[in-house]
Amino acid sequence: MRAGGTLGADVNWKAALADLRAHLPPGGGGVTPGSLRWLEAQMEARGAKPGTVRNIVYRDVGSAADKAALRGLLLELAREAGRTLPDEGHGPVTRPAAELELLGRSKKRAFRQFTAGVRAGRAPRLIVSGRAGAGKTVLLSRVERALRDADVAVRQVFLSGAAGDVLVPRGPIGSSFAAQAQAQLDAARALLPQDGALLVRVTADLQPLGGPPRLPDGAVTDAATWAAHALLRRAPAGVAVLLAVEGDVAGAPGGEVIELKPPTPTEARAFLMTRLGVTRAEAERLVKETGRHLDRLTLLANVAGDGVQVNDLLADPETRRLVEVTAALAQALPGQLTWPDGWLSAALGQAASALPPHARALLLGSADAGWRATPALSRAWRAVSGDGLHGPLRHLSTLDTAHGQVQVGALAALGHWEALAALVRDRPDEARHLPALWPKVRTATGEAREVLARAVVMHHAGRGEYNEPRARDALFTLMESPRAAVRAWARVKLAESSLEAGRMDAAHAQLNHPDVTGRHGPDPWEQAAQADALLVHAALARWRGDLEEATRAASDPRLARGGPRALLWRGLIAKDAGRWTEALAALQAVPAASPLLSARARYQEGDLLLRLGRPLLAFPALQEAAARLERAGGAPEERARVLARTATALRRLGDPARGQNVLTTALDLVPADDRRHVDGVPRARLLSEGVPLLLALGQPEAALRQAAQALELLARSESRPAEAQYRERRTRYRVALAYLTRGLGVPYMQPFRGPAADHADLRQARVLLDDLLSCPAGGADRESMLHFDMRLSRALAEPDAALAVSQVQRALDLATHPYEEAQARGMLAEAHLRAGQDTEALGHLNRAYALVRRLGLPGEGTADPGLQAQLLALEVRLTAHEGPVALTWLRDALREPPLAPFRAGVWREAGRAVEDRCADPWAVLRAWGVTLDSGVWRAADALCVHELSEAEPA
Repeated sequence: MRAGGTLGADVNWKAALADLRAHLPPGGGGVTPGSLRWLEAQMEARGAKPGTVRNIVYRDVGSAADKAALRGLLLELAREAGRTLPDEGHGPVTRPAAELELLGRSKKRAFRQFTAGVRAGRAPRLIVSGRAGAGKTVLLSRVERALRDADVAVRQVFLSGAAGDVLVPRGPIGSSFAAQAQAQLDAARALLPQDGALLVRVTADLQPLGGPPRLPDGAVTDAATWAAHALLRRAPAGVAVLLAVEGDVAGAPGGEVIELKPPTPTEARAFLMTRLGVTRAEAERLVKETGRHLDRLTLLANVAGDGVQVNDLLADPETRRLVEVTAALAQALPGQLTWPDGWLSAALGQAASALPPHARALLLGSADAGWRATPALSRAWRAVSGDGLHGPLRHLSTLDTAHGQVQVGALAALGHWEALAALVRDRPDEARHLPALWPKVRTATGEAREVLARAVVMHHAGRGEYNEPRARDALFTLMESPRAAVRAWARVKLAESSLEAGRMDAAHAQLNHPDVTGRHGPDPWEQAAQADALLVHAALARWRGDLEEATRAASDPRLARGGPRALLWRGLIAKDAGRWTEALAALQAVPAASPLLSARARYQEGDLLLRLGRPLLAFPALQEAAARLERAGGAPEERARVLARTATALRRLGDPARGQNVLTTALDLVPADDRRHVDGVPRARLLSEGVPLLLALGQPEAALRQAAQALELLARSESRPAEAQYRERRTRYRVALAYLTRGLGVPYMQPFRGPAADHADLRQARVLLDDLLSCPAGGADRESMLHFDMRLSRALAEPDAALAVSQVQRALDLATHPYEEAQARGMLAEAHLRAGQDTEALGHLNRAYALVRRLGLPGEGTADPGLQAQLLALEVRLTAHEGPVALTWLRDALREPPLAPFRAGVWREAGRAVEDRCADPWAVLRAWGVTLDSGVWRAADALCVHELSEAEPA
């Protein structure tokens, strides 16, 4: 064993074992302590790899962990033999890292020679050279770590390109070559420490102070030779210098030169298999992709183990670029934890998945799921500043329009406010990305600040988020403007927020403020303020039920350039005024280029189609509205409202189970909040809308519980009082529907039949409905619709057929459209049938059919299948005495696919009609082909079982 050697660092393993065996007693059973077989067994018992013993002893090849385990065994044997190993009793010994042990003797030699010289108190000067990938960066990194562990002061410098962040001129640079050379030497002298060690990595493209490297006489030289003269040769006497260069150094001034060679394929493959635990084939693939580049192989291994150093990442061009680009993305997109593949790839200028393995290892995720930074990558962001961040941010700010959010964030991070304001003016929908950046954006000045503040306000206003703190801050920023026209615009937005909150008097007062009523010339802000004021005025008139005034305001010539928002309001007002064709034209004219507004227009279109008895057309419109809102980043409350209406459309189409699933999704968007004094209207609205769904599913008790939750939320809601009062009335109506449904004993799905006898639940339904109907309907369109629905339900809850007819007549007076009249005519026919007035019933039924055939709605589409089912059930009740003839035409009529969900209810009514109107019901059924046992089944049930069983295979 060589004197001064250290096991695991500089050791002759064979000599050490020979020395120990000579002093150990022989073991029993033929296995000698210290023999290779004994060492292998002991290594396996300690969880190390027994197969590495021979490689370590004979070739000095093995992982650091396995060498440490073997060293421990030798120390135990030494104590047993009474031997003292040379490194026992001394201070901590610094051993080279595993990658140096595995990958090349030249690097091990350089590491040991330099670190040993420093520990011994000398100031070694050493130059290591080699091509890219030979391991220069890895060597310097491990030397730095070893010296710092030994409490040696270390300065590491990376010189590449102009090295502007490292080499700084100490004064004016002369024009002569000699003066340039002197300036370069002066800049280099500033890098020299007074003690400790200096580690320098120099690339071949070094241009000190932006010019070619020059020797003291002004002659041009290569980067390696310049660094040797300027740093290694001129370092103070007590400073150790390790210089890593590419290529040869002319004359090797002042130090020994060790040439480093890249790892062999075998070394590289073994290294990856050991460090990454990969298969031989995978290691082979990685070696080919990294090109036996030791720096990259080391980075790949250390990233996988989260042991990579920031300096190592910044020293490699590929990983440095990834660090800088992702740092720029993190600054441009605060809070964004996952980057879509398109964003990262556009920022890099190449597919993220095509990065070399050592750089790709710094990313988590995939092209499909998006990319995230590893902890090592995010730690490195703190080291990036100046040009390293500015360049990538400038690149991000120039991406194409498909990456709007990245552009907006990059411009804000750069503080290019004029450019950001211009982008928002040209592409208004990009304003949706500004609110998250508002704390930084509000530091802008002048007109750009006003433009950006307005964009933030408009974004939140478009989502109905008037009280959002960033929106309020941006709004009051505009209120402080020295320009009256800007203040006028902000004042109108305040009026909008009051309108949204149901504070109509406050909205009216804002519109009459001098800032708004004054005229400020042909300023774009003034024109926008006037247009918005007209829309608020129209909304106030619409709320009062003054649709003529609302129409006048929405048709004002100043709104001719009002764009999509004006079209939406014209559609809303025309819808409320009953001008269906005009309403649909305006709503359908809202362009898809305005995602939020077009989503709202599709929602209103779907809602109108539902009202006009076209659920088959309404459902896709509502689906599209929900999809557009989600893509446009619509507010959760608004998205939930659209989903709830979609659920209602599904119920109207006879699919309440699917509707219930959609409503559950909506409720998840507006979660319950148990705090007192909150706005409970949004969630209460959803819960209330879900009551008929539960009733259609035959769950009246669950419906009552859900209605109770909605009423509780509405009772403690302090905002939007007018809206809360309307929702409270509507929910109480739905409670009455729950009692009506339970009293009738069938799910809340057409066809309906009024009761022949009274019931406690029916009485409770009538009490609730009479109380609600005792209040005037008011002028608002939705109040009239609610009263219409309540009159029909009141008739259905009334066992006295004559009184039921009276209630429906009053509903008929409220009908504003052929569909509503068809509903009322059908219910009149039902009430007359119960009264035994078949002739009157037939007249109203025929009138209802005629109305369904000409609903007065442009376009094609099957009319409401629920209403059709109701009319078919009424017709079979009138014609059941015809026996099989009536059943034949009914079966043919029910073949229409949209009627499939309603067939069970129609056959239920047909069966009851056969029982009520045929002298011998079973004779009719036998003639019809029903073979069920009359001793077991009621005739009505036998018909249902027969028909629905026949329909099942189809």
